[in-house]
Amino acid sequence: MRPGQIKPNEFELAILERLASKEPSLRGSVGQLHVLSRKFTGVGSFTTFVCEELPADASREPITLDDAIITMPGVPNGMGAVLFCKAGMPHCLEVYTYAGDYWEGVYDGFAIEPTRR
Repeated sequence: MRPGQIKPNEFELAILERLASKEPSLRGSVGQLHVLSRKFTGVGSFTTFVCEELPADASREPITLDDAIITMPGVPNGMGAVLFCKAGMPHCLEVYTYAGDYWEGVYDGFAIEPTRR
């Protein structure tokens, strides 16, 4: 990933596409997203997207990656994700490790695999 990249990267896009398969209303907005900021925490990341100014009371419904797990080399317990939306539009994608595993933000070799139910 290059610094200052304003489009979602391959990792973020794969997660967003998976979430859009659960919430089809997202499908049209995924290709239009612009990244405002990325913050890496050591156990995950927050990617904030440019979002129109909306009223403070606009709904903020989360969409979780609860039917899959992100496998990542060097992250033994896997990863999850949640997309926070404002009035149905993507606002912030949170990616996190399970069990507090360390992740430095490199996403080479990731896979999104269905969980067993």
